[in-house]
Amino acid sequence: MNKIVFFGDSNTYGYDPRGFMGMRYPEEQRWTTMVRDHFKNEYEIIEEGQNGRCLPTLPREAGFLERITSGLTTGDIFVVMLGTNDILLTDHPDADAAIGKMEQLLSWIVDSGASFQTIVIGPVPIAGTTEELYIYHEESLRMNAGFKELCKCRGMAFFDAADWNIPLSFDGVHFSEEGCLSFASHMIESIKGTDL
Repeated sequence: MNKIVFFGDSNTYGYDPRGFMGMRYPEEQRWTTMVRDHFKNEYEIIEEGQNGRCLPTLPREAGFLERITSGLTTGDIFVVMLGTNDILLTDHPDADAAIGKMEQLLSWIVDSGASFQTIVIGPVPIAGTTEELYIYHEESLRMNAGFKELCKCRGMAFFDAADWNIPLSFDGVHFSEEGCLSFASHMIESIKGTDL
């Protein structure tokens, strides 16, 4: 059976911001579980979500990426949804820095001669609910636009979750329970609608 690896941060992990110490939504409420259940006869779903994860720094983290992708081959899919923490975890958010790291990651995939399909998801933008957060929101959108252009140049699939109107929790970053359900629905339809 072919595989789909979801390589992401806390929104892939299923982080529940209402709890503490990295608590997760119950398994059945996570979007990755919903995607797994939908494609159970077509794909093995592998969750590689981690709280706080940023885009990998290459070449330093090449070994880590090799371990994650080593078992993937033709017919498998490597889905990357990262960049939110690259914007969020700084006093001076800079989309260009995240775009540069994504460019290195996609180049690494191409240069490795990988036969698997790569899909990049432009993350749901950080909510610009206050004046202080507005720049983070704007840089999130600019980052997604940069990711889209990188994928276009490489012939890789790109899904822009900024267009999906995903409900976020009170912190303006993490998916609410409703958001998990909505994200799963969009992800399933996007995968089904992609020529893989």
